[in-house]
Amino acid sequence: MTSDVYIEQNCPPIQTVCQMQIPGGTRELIDVDWDQFEFWLRGLGVPARRNVNDDQFVRGERFFAKAQCAVCHVPEMTTAKAFPEFPELANQTIRAYTDLLLHDMGEALADGRPDFRAGPRDWRTPPLWALGLSQTVNGSTALLHDGRARNVTEAILWHGGEARRSRDAFVNMPEEDRAALVRFIESI
Repeated sequence: MTSDVYIEQNCPPIQTVCQMQIPGGTRELIDVDWDQFEFWLRGLGVPARRNVNDDQFVRGERFFAKAQCAVCHVPEMTTAKAFPEFPELANQTIRAYTDLLLHDMGEALADGRPDFRAGPRDWRTPPLWALGLSQTVNGSTALLHDGRARNVTEAILWHGGEARRSRDAFVNMPEEDRAALVRFIESI
């Protein structure tokens, strides 16, 4: 989203769809909109996990932990103890499945472009919540920072660097265990 802070679209060469977008010539977010945008973002509800009683969900959750996916895609976080702007959001357990940190994801995901203190191989762990609703919400199942993965399995297979061990654990699982792990991710 362009603004006075980010004047140009962030479209590395590999993001061909982004590159094809016609620039509008004006900022998408003007300064007076920041407060309303921040208020809206803070007030968004946390997506509920689905199919939590399904046997595959339960099995997949176990394999998610066993493959050490939960090291970076941390299952639970707690909001701040005090949150004056929205007191009802204080001290809430959320299941975002992220640590919000940067990790070296390997050469295959590198875009050759550092961003502030992040190197070209560094990516922030994205939240996995509601990932399985992508097709319903926005008509696409494209995943990863540039949309190169068409589904959860492909996204896992692109993991490298610090996540290589988790990717390899997934690859070495029996097919039914991989299916359970994917079903779990699509339900959180």
